[in-house]
Amino acid sequence: MIRLTILTLLGLFAVLALLGDRDPDRPFNPTTEEAAPAPEAAPVETVVEAAAPAVPADEVAQTPEQVQTFPGPPLRPSPEHAGEAETELAEAEALAAGGAEIMYVTGDRVNFRAGPSTNDRVIGAILRGSPVEILGQTEGWVQLRDAGGREGYMSLQFLSPERPN
Repeated sequence: MIRLTILTLLGLFAVLALLGDRDPDRPFNPTTEEAAPAPEAAPVETVVEAAAPAVPADEVAQTPEQVQTFPGPPLRPSPEHAGEAETELAEAEALAAGGAEIMYVTGDRVNFRAGPSTNDRVIGAILRGSPVEILGQTEGWVQLRDAGGREGYMSLQFLSPERPN
């Protein structure tokens, strides 16, 4: 088996040595004797087109915003969420009437915790736009009470005095 492999390799080497090209770079780098003479080129006419005048950037119109339209009736809130906006507004008014400082959650769903650290356990999550009563502040964290009466801490970066859209 080994003899057959060696003989096959020797045979392939002999065939390549006899039939193969001795200079592998020859097709890519022809010598000066082999280089074909350059054909005479016809004179090239240069055409100069008039360039459009430059327009200042403040005069360039922006592409109008594209609005997708969907066929069918307008969208409505699902029945299980109907009336939530009015309920939240009533809760915020009730908290404000009691003299409490009210802020609104700006994140989509923000955890509030048992203490002012991400290492403290999560008590629950509050949805975007929900009003919370501020009880106190400590180094980037706010102690708060949600509409359900639960007390906890939330990072100040997720709260705003204005209600988000």
